[in-house]
Amino acid sequence: MKKLLLIAILTLTYSCRAQNKPGSDSVSELPNVIFQRWKLDYGMANGQKISGLPQSPNNDLVLKQNGEYLNYNEDGTFFTGKWEYNSDEKIIYTKSDDGRLNGIIADIKAKSITLVPAGKAVEGTPFENFRFYYIPKGE
Repeated sequence: MKKLLLIAILTLTYSCRAQNKPGSDSVSELPNVIFQRWKLDYGMANGQKISGLPQSPNNDLVLKQNGEYLNYNEDGTFFTGKWEYNSDEKIIYTKSDDGRLNGIIADIKAKSITLVPAGKAVEGTPFENFRFYYIPKGE
């Protein structure tokens, strides 16, 4: 009977932990402030600041605790995708709904995140080595 009870407790513990991991490793390592609306502060390409980036609400980003993210358009509509946290690398992978990698969120802090778009860069152009820096929408 004790063995059966132990198995039941271990099974329940494992299933509860799995529910807190929306397709990712150890989401509990992420600060809760990550789950909010972020606005694009500025962008960089090849070490130079990018001018003329669209202002909020265009490109606002929301990471939801259920493993979904929203990326807003200027008119308030948005497209969705999925995200996964890799606790070893300390980064978040963003993927389109069809599962293709479309970005990496690195330098995860309470007051800023950095989005590195995925995909082939065009060498020798300003589109190489893009970085987008976000801050919380309320700031």
